Amino acid sequence: MACVAVASLLRTIELEFLQSHPRPLVLAYGLISPNKDLIQSFHQNLGFLISQLDEERIGGVEAVKHLETKLRDLTFRVEDQIEILVAHLYGGGDDDDDEEEEEDIDDEYLVGIADLFVEEEDLYVEKPQRDTDAEKTTQQCVKLGQVFQTAMEEIEAIKEELLKIKNRDEVEERKTAHDVLQRSEVVSSQAQMVGKNDEFEIIKKLLTELGSKEKKVVSIIGMGGIGKTTLARQVYEDPSISIHFDVRAWVVASQLHNKRQMLIGLLNSISRQGSLEESTDEDLALKLYQCLKRQRYMVVVDDVWSGEAWDDVSNCFPEDGNGSRVLLTTRLAEVANYSSSDSDFSHHMQLLDQSDSWNLFCEKSGKFCGVEFEIIGRSIVEKCKGLPLAIIVVAGLFSKLSTLNEWENIAKVLDSSTTTTIAAICSKILLLSYNHLPHHLKACFLYLGVFPEDYAINANELVRLWSAEGLVKTSENENFDVVADRHIQELMDRNLILVRKWSCCGRKIKVFGVHDLLHAFCVKEAQKENLLHVVRENGSDFPQRCFRWVSIQSSNFDVSTLCYSSRSYRSFFCFSHNDINLNWEQFKLVRVFFSPRCTKYKNIVNFVHLRYFSRPSYHYIGKLFKTWNLQTLSTNDAVHKDCLKFPQLQYFACLSLSGQSPVRQSLQSLSRWKPEHCTKQFFTHQNLQSLSRLKPEHCTKLFFRHVPNVKKIWIVRGNKRESNDCIENLVNLQQLERLHISANNWDNKIVQINGHITLLKCLKRLRFEGNHFEWNGINVLCKLPRLEVLKLNGGSCVGKQWELLEDDKFCQLIFLRIGSTDLKDWKATSDHFPKLEHLSLFSCKKLKEIPSGFAEISKLKSIQLADCRPSVVSSAEEIKEEQLDYLNNIVDVVVAERRRYSAYTRVSKPESDEYESDEA
Repeated sequence: MACVAVASLLRTIELEFLQSHPRPLVLAYGLISPNKDLIQSFHQNLGFLISQLDEERIGGVEAVKHLETKLRDLTFRVEDQIEILVAHLYGGGDDDDDEEEEEDIDDEYLVGIADLFVEEEDLYVEKPQRDTDAEKTTQQCVKLGQVFQTAMEEIEAIKEELLKIKNRDEVEERKTAHDVLQRSEVVSSQAQMVGKNDEFEIIKKLLTELGSKEKKVVSIIGMGGIGKTTLARQVYEDPSISIHFDVRAWVVASQLHNKRQMLIGLLNSISRQGSLEESTDEDLALKLYQCLKRQRYMVVVDDVWSGEAWDDVSNCFPEDGNGSRVLLTTRLAEVANYSSSDSDFSHHMQLLDQSDSWNLFCEKSGKFCGVEFEIIGRSIVEKCKGLPLAIIVVAGLFSKLSTLNEWENIAKVLDSSTTTTIAAICSKILLLSYNHLPHHLKACFLYLGVFPEDYAINANELVRLWSAEGLVKTSENENFDVVADRHIQELMDRNLILVRKWSCCGRKIKVFGVHDLLHAFCVKEAQKENLLHVVRENGSDFPQRCFRWVSIQSSNFDVSTLCYSSRSYRSFFCFSHNDINLNWEQFKLVRVFFSPRCTKYKNIVNFVHLRYFSRPSYHYIGKLFKTWNLQTLSTNDAVHKDCLKFPQLQYFACLSLSGQSPVRQSLQSLSRWKPEHCTKQFFTHQNLQSLSRLKPEHCTKLFFRHVPNVKKIWIVRGNKRESNDCIENLVNLQQLERLHISANNWDNKIVQINGHITLLKCLKRLRFEGNHFEWNGINVLCKLPRLEVLKLNGGSCVGKQWELLEDDKFCQLIFLRIGSTDLKDWKATSDHFPKLEHLSLFSCKKLKEIPSGFAEISKLKSIQLADCRPSVVSSAEEIKEEQLDYLNNIVDVVVAERRRYSAYTRVSKPESDEYESDEA
């Protein structure tokens, strides 16, 4: 489909020619003014055309597909021409015809060009230019105009063809209306699988009751999409299972298994192990064996495709004669037979019968408006042949349709299918659901194919990647994050993604995955559209076609194969577990580089169109003068401070900065930076929104006055007195929404929290660590009118009693966490926390019980406990029982091992910025 190509080109045009602060060099060559009307007209027509094609979201009309192919090829060509032309301005051209006429403009000259523009009321005012070749300027200006003029003519031709198609009766009859975007209720991850209760009990029995005390391998066998992983996960999280086994661990093998990553995944699943990257595979295997030795363990190895994958980890599971179990899910019976000689411990999952299929469809689609809808729905469900994934996906599609006519049109498309096998029917349903997505969701969904199978996708990282690729369109009334989060929510509503982790409030998706069948669909469709090439472990060479996205998932990758059509590559994703030495000199148009691991590189400073750069390393990146549209820069490298002047920079994290350049941009986040750079000059003329790891001595009134729009702050390594001084100075930040203060002083001296904090009227999330405030002094926080999340971790409060008075009401609080405290008596009622949904207590070893009045909190959903007294657990269970009597929510009481919550008691360093990862 053309959706990705069009979205990308629209964003490229906006960044290069329509933003308020275009590249100084583009202005210096005068490319915009003579062509501005033409550029704006083309941009408007292209956006209108894709919206018209979006209305023809039926996929079965070959004429429409043909037009989308033409539009895709047109937009790819125009984007290439624009970006090559801009690169040539920097002396970056590599065409033989243009090589001689392009001047070599070095970095110093570029800085000189940038200095020709001064900021005045948010506009760049051009000054007389030095040493400009008038003939070359005119030539480039004319060339750009020709690009847009030719493209405009082709756009008009496509529009005429589309108009003819829309006037045909057969197309009119099959055309569907726009989606009505209605959010369906989020289905609880704890809900029972429809039609699988018997199988759930069978697996539980195999794990806990049947067999001798010797170790057993229990296998769940079934085709893709039948629900193996869902069943295994439900069993794994069942309270009776967690009580029965001392240790539980989970790892995904997948079709392209990696022994090292499986070992690391199992170790991290048991407990946080710190850095394991330096350990050899033998050390990892030994450590895993030792963690499980003399423990009754349950280990889940999900999605096993081969005996080799099982052999890689099987020797790590000790036999202690204590009833340990390994639960294995696989599509292949021979894999189950290979892993265990006892067929009595293998279970073949069954397809759903018609009754259960219909119940699942009703649960996931969420609505019916009459018997006519039911007749259509039942016929659709029958075509799914009992495959849960097919039923869930088609239910997600129908949940977005409101009229009987829309239901009938979709039914006609499925009725026209001659396929009979389950796999073919599932493929047809996936394609139908994909074709019915609006074009912006199509682009976002296809992009998920760049990640490896079973990859845990961080929502915040994905949002920044979507932004860099231009796949999300914002409006004047909504910022980018809001729109992108809504797209993720819509994908969930349509059952196209699997949520793995929610924010602490349960309001925002933090981590999610994609079912392997859906992932394979994304990869296949992206490959068909010349978007994606995946380099897998078999080391296959690049095909003789051009691709936009390259996902390197091979450890034995021959970099020389990248040379073919290097001009087409825009985005590189390196998931290899080995270092890859890439010379970026040949990839001048790259805009995205994403690597969770260290990857060697050369000549990165020559990137002209770089928008996203994220990788861990420990080298000096240097000056990035040419990357004017840089949006995300996240690295452990030392970075020159000049990169902070770019107007599109939104997220920045580095080891250190060098240079003296002031900041002029709309930066949203700074993390892992050195406070000595926090000078008045540094923060002039910008709208900084996030500060991480800020030292208390730098939190002065003068400093905060220069960053009035900050919304997130994390203050570290201060003592109690400094923390209170910080709070008093924070009054200058009336936009502050999130505050995290960590202190180093762990003595027993009790202090009062500074009342100035109540002046932060926008504060929604507050987290303390090691501050040693008096418990009753915390009551002043109830005066924060918008406080939703309160985390009192590791020594935040000192004392034996916390008593809330009648007027101490946390009216908006949704989430409360208390950890590592000597609190013994807690006196509170439901009136003090009327909207509380989630309560988390860990290492509250002296606390007697949870206040009984919490049973009357109508919105309470969960209580998480770790390392607490049995009496606290009993009080939680009593609250759950009383909630049932009140007919309120069924409170989910989770009692976990302390090691699963060890991260709460210290300031740790996760994969991404910790302050961001803790987002509620």
